[in-house]
Amino acid sequence: MNKIFVTSNKNPDLDGYACAVAYAEFLNQTGKKAKAILLGEIEDETRFVLNLANIRPIEVYSGKIDSDLIIVDTTNLKTLGVNVDEKRLVGIIDHRRVNDADLYPWAKVQNELVGSCATLVTEKFIRSNLRPSKESAYLLYGAVVSNTINFKNKITTNRDIAAAAFLKKQINIPNNFAQQMFMARTNIDGENLSLYLHKDYVQLVLAEEKFTVFQMEIVGTDQVVASRLDEIKEIISDIVAGKDLDFYFLNMIDTIKAFNYIITIDEKSQDLLRKVLGLNFTNSVAKTDFIIMRKEIMAKIKDYLDGE
Repeated sequence: MNKIFVTSNKNPDLDGYACAVAYAEFLNQTGKKAKAILLGEIEDETRFVLNLANIRPIEVYSGKIDSDLIIVDTTNLKTLGVNVDEKRLVGIIDHRRVNDADLYPWAKVQNELVGSCATLVTEKFIRSNLRPSKESAYLLYGAVVSNTINFKNKITTNRDIAAAAFLKKQINIPNNFAQQMFMARTNIDGENLSLYLHKDYVQLVLAEEKFTVFQMEIVGTDQVVASRLDEIKEIISDIVAGKDLDFYFLNMIDTIKAFNYIITIDEKSQDLLRKVLGLNFTNSVAKTDFIIMRKEIMAKIKDYLDGE
């Protein structure tokens, strides 16, 4: 039996990394040979969970992907950052309403609207009366907490809460786990701010309109906006320069205070976000009084554009 590779985006976030590791483990437990592979680098948040639980990270994979492939926390092979024979794609597990799963009609797709892809993988263990390893349980629990912003954002479902409860029974989680984890991914001092923005943006097309959307999930957004707004604008302008774009913006989430800043110097983008989200911009910045994820914003934009 050929080994199945399981992976996520290049430079995956905790949700993608956890799902790749845990789903490969699940497949092995159910009699299928599988291997989780890492494309790119591990993010600081993932490294925090690995260190907390004394887990050895999987090695970066640099070989040719010549086995059947399952992708998690993404629906598009382009996000892997490597050349892959798309016909080797046999499975997709994701949790986004705006997705590209229809590009691969031969693949088995599970795309369900929960807060975290890790919830879907955890449910596979539960339904099969299996237990993930301690290592996978830590990673999956961290991913659910991360993606739901500690169960504060609107995309959190009862399924996410139940999955986290199942996982938490198997591991020792410190009381300040969420805050420590969120602090770990707020390493944006100096040049790290530019590195963060260069890593965490998506490019997509909705209703023939081209978008680049950045996202930051950090602690202390008030201070960041007050002291580094001009720098943020300059970095984003440099990244989008020369791209044939219709819209671009940064979605900045305060993971402790539970609100967003949305930043764009592009007046066309500001106008769209006013219409879709009811935002008011001052000096290229708008602020919400609730958490909204990038995937939610894009779903609302899609509905708006499709209705025009």
